Amino acid sequence: MEAAAALLHPRSVVIVGASDRSRWSQGTFANLTEGGFRGRVHLVNPRGGAVHGRQAAPSCGAIGEQVDLGVVLVPGHATADAVRELGACGTRSAVVLTSGFAETGVEGRAAQAALAEAARSQGIRLLGPNSLGFINFVDPAPVWTTPIRAPSRREGVAIVSQSGATAFFLTNLAYQWDVGLSYVVATGNEADLGCTDFAHALVNDPATRAVALFIETVRDPAGFLAVAEAAVGAKKPLIVLKVGASEVTAKSALAHTGALVGDDRVFDGICQQFGAIRVRSIEDLLATADMAARAGPLRPGGLGVISNSGGICEIAADCAEARGVALPPLTDEAQAALRQTIPGFATAHNPLDLTGAITPEQCGAVVEIMAAQPEFAALLIPYYEVPTTAADISERLTGLHGAQAQALREANIPGFVCSYTSTHLNELSRRIQAELGLPYLACGLDRALTGLSGLFGWSQRLQNPLPLAGEGRVRVGPQDGTQPPSPPPSPASGRGRGSDKPRSEFAALQALASHGVPVVPMHLVANEDAAAAAATGFGAKVVLKIASPDILHKSDIGGVALNLEGPDAVRAAFHRVMAAAPQGAQIDGVLVAPMRERGLELFVGVSRDPQWGPVLAAGLGGVWVEVLEDVGLRLLPVEPAEIKRMLGALRGAKLLAGQRGVPAADLDAVAAAIARIGDAALAFGPDLAAMDVNPLWVRGDQVEALDALCVWQDA
Repeated sequence: MEAAAALLHPRSVVIVGASDRSRWSQGTFANLTEGGFRGRVHLVNPRGGAVHGRQAAPSCGAIGEQVDLGVVLVPGHATADAVRELGACGTRSAVVLTSGFAETGVEGRAAQAALAEAARSQGIRLLGPNSLGFINFVDPAPVWTTPIRAPSRREGVAIVSQSGATAFFLTNLAYQWDVGLSYVVATGNEADLGCTDFAHALVNDPATRAVALFIETVRDPAGFLAVAEAAVGAKKPLIVLKVGASEVTAKSALAHTGALVGDDRVFDGICQQFGAIRVRSIEDLLATADMAARAGPLRPGGLGVISNSGGICEIAADCAEARGVALPPLTDEAQAALRQTIPGFATAHNPLDLTGAITPEQCGAVVEIMAAQPEFAALLIPYYEVPTTAADISERLTGLHGAQAQALREANIPGFVCSYTSTHLNELSRRIQAELGLPYLACGLDRALTGLSGLFGWSQRLQNPLPLAGEGRVRVGPQDGTQPPSPPPSPASGRGRGSDKPRSEFAALQALASHGVPVVPMHLVANEDAAAAAATGFGAKVVLKIASPDILHKSDIGGVALNLEGPDAVRAAFHRVMAAAPQGAQIDGVLVAPMRERGLELFVGVSRDPQWGPVLAAGLGGVWVEVLEDVGLRLLPVEPAEIKRMLGALRGAKLLAGQRGVPAADLDAVAAAIARIGDAALAFGPDLAAMDVNPLWVRGDQVEALDALCVWQDA
């Protein structure tokens, strides 16, 4: 983080490989000399002579003074030597534009490793290779190789992108929308410093109020989690656009979890767990970051919408509902106040249609009234676009925008005026916006509501601080062999293959019980008389299941008998389930347990992601787990409070609030049980490939694991 911050603030720069024939060299030199950089700019060309109208040195050593940063523009085969040569002028940071490294295959990876070693040998930290550079708009230091369109505000959003082209597109879009930027960094192949290093540095930067990340590959999972936690601590939103799905996602054909857990779903859960805002497009990335940077954390409440079009109000209402943004109704007092202000044929409700007859004075008064309502955390005003030509300017429109701007400046909640559709600002519209002080969004209504949805969710995360994974606990990562202390091994069957690894349902449930997981009472019996006696002891209907470490899905072969009542029915069922066992399978006996009915069935699983480590999955269980795939995902370890939050985000969350004949689930009890399942999975150690508890039966405050399956790496 410190190295990344130092790289972004050079006092002097040398362009190695400077040449009049290179557009990259021309662009870098022009940006530095015309973009406000106040430090010395040196040029190195092995032939010396005049380059870009200046005298170039034949080598770095010939410069004769220390240089903070080197920009390496030489061909691939010469990059390692060029970086080593930077040591001759005391350089501590370097940007490598050259491509053709790890992205090209085995030989490229070897060349990139050699480049990284050359930098280490000189104590130089690298940005790249395959990087377009960085832009520090704040100081400024535009160490960038393509043309730059500087923003009107040199603060707000910092862009960190693994793709240089995407960083370039985002910078241009920010200019078109008039989004304030503090920094832009293209990290490229990340042979040394990566996107998480720069993001972490920028979270601590006073001119940066939001960090927008474009990620193709998370090369440093632990670093990403650290950045996310730091951003939450600093109350600066981290907005992430991640593309691509991992080709090495853990899959388990023997457990449901493996099919439900994929790299992209895991990343979704991580963003929810660690307070990052995930978006799905370049436009959403920039729009969300812009709004979050300008608004900061929102207070509890919903969104108030004001427009001059009934149709736009209806579209806004539909979009808000689809994105989970609450539009609270107006109170009687607010309606009464508005009726004294709006035209008589307008209706006072949220969204509020001002109609085309509104005057600037009325418009300003309406915004003041809406902003004063305690049920609103923010206002959005989809309205006429800011003029882009002189013909568009009118006294009435200027008055309306001016009244809105004045009222929003005096409001105690954030508010934005947004265009109906995405548009571009020009010099005239930027000047008008600046003169009026209008908090204007050129991204359009749809993207404004998408951004506000992320901002509301992030703010709620801050309003309800929950323990983040790893706070005061051990996080077991993919390269981390540490784990919580394990209790004494529980009884397990397994033909002598590691008796500390529960391989049957009975052994798995016993092991879970030893970790405090509530488990259905059961008996393992060897004959029909013992089965009948066990059933009589329960005094209710029972279920019989074949017990075998070799039969993982018992119902598929007829190894389960349900709703059994009376000794004769139990004896007959005992023979049926025993006869269903395939030849050669190890049979430990038959499990007898009370039949659990009229409850909600949940699924809880743990899988080991190759990148992120142990992942908890929870959602609707029983036969629905694979049909609906309605699960939430969190990294382990995870606290009960975060599990409650995860359950509340399920599509089937309303089922937990009760249904016909089934009482509402005690979410505290459910979350505590799920957290203990996760802790047990960690205690089982890295040899556990996957674990299912399906179902976890819930009825009110009764929570029990009815079935469990462990899959081990050696299976």
